[in-house]
Amino acid sequence: MGWLALLLLWLAAWGLTFAGFRRGRLATPWHRDVAALGLLALATLGFFWRVVAGQNWMPADGGDLVSFLFPTYRFAAATLRDGAWPLWNPFLYAGAPHAADIQAGILYPPNLLLFLLWPEFPYSALQGLSIGHIWFAGAGMYLLLARGLRVRRAAALAGALAFMFSDAFIVHFGNLNFNAVASWLPWIFWAYLAGLEAGNWKLAAGSWKLETGSWKRKWQSAIRNLQSAIRNLQSAILSGALLAIATLAGHIQATLFIVLALAVYSALWLWLHRDDFPPVTVSPRHRVTVSVRLLVYLSTCLLVTFLLSAPILLPAFQLTGYTARAAWNYTQTTGYSLAPAQWIGWLIPGFFGRGPQFHWGAWPRVEAGYLGILPLILAGLALALRRNQRTWAWAGLAGTGFILALGIYAIPHGWLTLLPGFGQLRAPARLVLVADFALAALAALGLDAALEPLADRARAAFEKVWRLVAYTTGAVLAVGVPLAYLALLLTQDRDPAIVLRVSITLLAVITFAGLLLASLLWLTARRGGWAKPQTLGWLAAGLILLDVASLGAYQDLGDRDPSRSFDQAKIAAFLQAQPAGPFRIDTRTGIEREWQPDTALLYSLEDVGGLVNPLTLADATRYWDGLESRSSQLYDLLNVRYVIAKKDVTLDWDKFVLAFDGDPKVNVYLNRRALPRAFVVGQAQGVADHEAAWAAIHAPGFDPASLAVIEGAAPAGGGRGAVAEIRSAPGRVTVAATTDGPALLVVSQMWYPGWQVWVDGRPQGAPLRVDYAFQGVPLPTGTHEIELRFAPSLWRWGWVLAGVAAAGLLAALVISANLQDWRFPIQ
Repeated sequence: MGWLALLLLWLAAWGLTFAGFRRGRLATPWHRDVAALGLLALATLGFFWRVVAGQNWMPADGGDLVSFLFPTYRFAAATLRDGAWPLWNPFLYAGAPHAADIQAGILYPPNLLLFLLWPEFPYSALQGLSIGHIWFAGAGMYLLLARGLRVRRAAALAGALAFMFSDAFIVHFGNLNFNAVASWLPWIFWAYLAGLEAGNWKLAAGSWKLETGSWKRKWQSAIRNLQSAIRNLQSAILSGALLAIATLAGHIQATLFIVLALAVYSALWLWLHRDDFPPVTVSPRHRVTVSVRLLVYLSTCLLVTFLLSAPILLPAFQLTGYTARAAWNYTQTTGYSLAPAQWIGWLIPGFFGRGPQFHWGAWPRVEAGYLGILPLILAGLALALRRNQRTWAWAGLAGTGFILALGIYAIPHGWLTLLPGFGQLRAPARLVLVADFALAALAALGLDAALEPLADRARAAFEKVWRLVAYTTGAVLAVGVPLAYLALLLTQDRDPAIVLRVSITLLAVITFAGLLLASLLWLTARRGGWAKPQTLGWLAAGLILLDVASLGAYQDLGDRDPSRSFDQAKIAAFLQAQPAGPFRIDTRTGIEREWQPDTALLYSLEDVGGLVNPLTLADATRYWDGLESRSSQLYDLLNVRYVIAKKDVTLDWDKFVLAFDGDPKVNVYLNRRALPRAFVVGQAQGVADHEAAWAAIHAPGFDPASLAVIEGAAPAGGGRGAVAEIRSAPGRVTVAATTDGPALLVVSQMWYPGWQVWVDGRPQGAPLRVDYAFQGVPLPTGTHEIELRFAPSLWRWGWVLAGVAAAGLLAALVISANLQDWRFPIQ
């Protein structure tokens, strides 16, 4: 039904735009672009037909899409359904910020719509989002090329197909938030280039000479400059707003890649146009003026992005400082670099096995950047046939993306990590996104140039490209393919794994030879004028689709719904039936194959563990790693009442007993010494700093049930008390306690800025930092109702900034619209 609704929507859009054009209400034939977007949708459905038809699942094992995003999104949807923002996640890592983890993507419009309309969505819905964003990337690329760069529609379709089905998207199908952010890249560039390449920079630099004339001419010059600036800033504001939406999707690395691409392209544009201004203004002062204006343009875009996405960015910046990622060194950031040996993936993506099931080699599997054989040839044609500033700018952007993707294998990536944010990101190979984007644009420019009538010089350049491709094809067929067959024959007596690898490489080489031959035939057809340019354009787009779809569509497919790995209904029912207040479970027992690490999110169970996440609180990670064993009292402080482990696990059987064995693979064991979620202690020890607290809780004889370690001055103590009731919910803990003297309430929940305490309805400020990683509340004598609420101020300030920015931008756009209609009163 969903696909049928989209089809009807597309038909309605085409009909309306066609009717508007025929009746003269639309000056631009937008119906042709709507038809092209429909063709891209059909190509997307054809590419993923096995997933759309329900025959297969992608990725085969679910990847991050099932292990991380599916439970994370379901938790957010359930919390929103209950009428609260998912600011705090009590179900993993003994409590952790949720909205501040930018990967959660809770404010991204498509996610938010899914959460509100379908809170219990299945895994297939996330597959649909991944597929939809790949189409969205292609749609933006088409419009950038057809409307922004003004290439013919067939060339725009060819570039869009190469980009949307490139390695950058297909390898990351399971990394939905990365693909979601990346899909906005061409849309952002479309808006950004509308102001950058509109010609207003040249007018502004040269028009200052009018100041020596009459007052009328001075005013006219000033108004023209102001109108030019407004038009440019409108494009900057729009691109910034689009980048803000993309940022909300939740992958800061992809966002920074887009920022980097904008900055690099702007610098290249400025350099390539350095001599384009009228002679009267060619001076260092006026060049600086244009440079400053360009810097203002880019800064406006980035400022709008920051302000509109502040509700997520501000908490995310704060969280980063409390995670292990804040202390990363350069070696950690270069994990998953694009090794030189993997460059062959640009031509033969299956040389080392493209999918994870058949990958081999001494290097981790990364995206090599493959976007088709013909697109690379067409990119070369762009450099041969259109040696203008635009072509060189895109070529420079492609080269920059490729060099930085090399990571540790090229020093420029090290310099990049000196910039804010980039030093805390790993997987440099993902920068092939930028290279693929620029190469796809070059391919469209090259195809557009090749389909034009060729002058003598252009024909000679085309002939050189044709000969290069012809010689390369001949060499591959005469040498490469026979050598691949020979390698297979010579390894028949080797280990079967070696034979399999050689067989995979042989298939990849033969496929490369076939695609290279097909590309040569297309070039020959253009060289000999065998068909009309329009026909050749559509043939090129078809060949690109055949290439990328044949090599990418069937990679990493599975025949079983990976979300079924979360089916733990029996154990969940047993745990949910247990009385006596909130408690945690411990699944960090090596049962990842039997129990998905984030299963607790789907059953509202509270776990001390979770999927490995670099944005986990560093104190929580260190606390766990510092436990001597599960026999430790520090382990009991985590409020772990049940341990889920394999049936042959070895535990301290004086402390743990079997509680449930109704699952065929794992058992549930009861920790008889677990401390409650909140309890009262009468004695507190103050320490100077965080490291002193760490030393104190690891001192011999430390008992968290009777002594609390507090960072700073210890409050008055000596009293005793009891907890009568504990209630826990996302972002809120309520405790009823009675003491016979001053005491301290210890709450087994990770300490983090943003928690606030109310005692008997009166605010008491932030909780104390107790026992290195937990929370504490001083209590006077008597019976009290204590409430802890997670209400981070940066979340509120983010909304204030976003609201003020949105209102200000709307007002500025209204004023600028009126200003652009203004005319000088004296004619």
